[in-house]
Amino acid sequence: MKNYKLKSYILILFITTIVVSSCDNYLEESPDDRLELNSVEKAAKVVADSYSQGSYAFTDMYTDLAGSLGVPDANGIVANSGGNTIRLKDLQIYTWDDVTAINQDTPNYFWNNTYEAIAHSNEVLAVIDNLEGDEKQKNAVKGEALISRAYNHFMLVNLFGLHYDENASTNLGVPYIVKPETEFLPTYKRNTVAEVYDFVEKDLLEGLALISDEFFIGTKKYHFTKKAAQAFASRYYLWKKDYANCIKYSDLFLGGNATAFVKNSADFTLSGGEALRKQYENPEEESNVFVIQKFSLYQRRNFGFRLNSNDVTILFRNPLSARDVRNNPFIFNGREVNFLPRLFEYFFRENLSSTTGLAYHIAVELKGEEVLLNRAEAKLMLNSDITGALDDLNIYIGKRYIGGALYTNADIPNIELFYNATNPEDGILQLLLDERKKEFWDHGLRWFDIKRYNLSVSHVLPISEGGNGRLTDPLILTENDLRKAVQIPEDAISLGLTPNPR
Repeated sequence: MKNYKLKSYILILFITTIVVSSCDNYLEESPDDRLELNSVEKAAKVVADSYSQGSYAFTDMYTDLAGSLGVPDANGIVANSGGNTIRLKDLQIYTWDDVTAINQDTPNYFWNNTYEAIAHSNEVLAVIDNLEGDEKQKNAVKGEALISRAYNHFMLVNLFGLHYDENASTNLGVPYIVKPETEFLPTYKRNTVAEVYDFVEKDLLEGLALISDEFFIGTKKYHFTKKAAQAFASRYYLWKKDYANCIKYSDLFLGGNATAFVKNSADFTLSGGEALRKQYENPEEESNVFVIQKFSLYQRRNFGFRLNSNDVTILFRNPLSARDVRNNPFIFNGREVNFLPRLFEYFFRENLSSTTGLAYHIAVELKGEEVLLNRAEAKLMLNSDITGALDDLNIYIGKRYIGGALYTNADIPNIELFYNATNPEDGILQLLLDERKKEFWDHGLRWFDIKRYNLSVSHVLPISEGGNGRLTDPLILTENDLRKAVQIPEDAISLGLTPNPR
């Protein structure tokens, strides 16, 4: 886990006061009081802090992985949120409104923490070539910094911009920052989505050529290893719709043994939610290729909009009518909330005698299951390779469905019927997106699939939260809704950045 912090920093494009739920200290340090990076070892410690500690798991509340929770009455009216506490930021996220809060589990917090992480990469990249030391180690440190910078910008542009498509060269992206700050409140502009993707690809490929696992101490899973970088490349090229390269990097990652990178859900038999959560995040799990500490309260299930038992029943339906092993070890919290035991809460205390601090969880940021599902989708989209897509999907569901249920070509008509698809390819795509939805619950990735395929989302807002509560008249986020580009922070707008159109 990361244990080193660059001493001082002007937080890019954001106010220098960081406000979090459990700590309201004012942090003020001289912008010139910087650590002198004069050795490869110091550079390696700084780049270890180039991973954003802001979670984007809260984006599940933008999606169909969140619901009103309350049980509808005989007239189909939801009166309340099922006993969960709904904060202003929960309401704003659930209704796709601009989020005003700047604490954990908000777009503002993610923006702030991610640009701070990028700043660490840039400090290292500014000096690494001129440092004395082992050339191989220098290259490894440089490679990690480049890939981390690429990944952080990639997640920023996909949250705060519209998805990469034929309009990417004109749609607003985010500033791509490549140099350390040398002045107070510098001026930045938003690059286009296409420009950010091009910069990301340049950093990613250069970093892939340099990255090495040789110099990591302890578990390597808290860093961009070679495998983690390949998994990132698989995601990058899928989202860019460069399906050939997605397959290329997915193949490099999976090698000849894709099964090894898929957790066996049947193995998750430990008693109690705490043990299951810790098992899920465990870096020793082969499928967990990249894990990050995230300061977050999202693991507290009694806050916000979540899924209830009826939602979960619908979620785990499938065209084979097979029983899904994930639907067995559910933990129940409060009156209505149902969830998979994936996020365990840790607590960082300000000092040994303190009762205050920050809650956090260990996020599985990149994992083998994603790479396998990426490859299946890329095969389908590149050459309408239904057989290849089903082959990869069957590797995955072989460890998710009970009773050896697998999909064959003979099941395609039933898949089309199940999804009301217009053709076999559409049916398989919807099946893949459905499996991704289940697999990435609590990871925050469903939101990006919704953006990639211009899917609509409907939310019922309970009467207690100011809605009409009617199942037949929900709030709708339409296919091409501009709100899918989450609004950038007000502080960034006040410093001159163009806001997302509404």
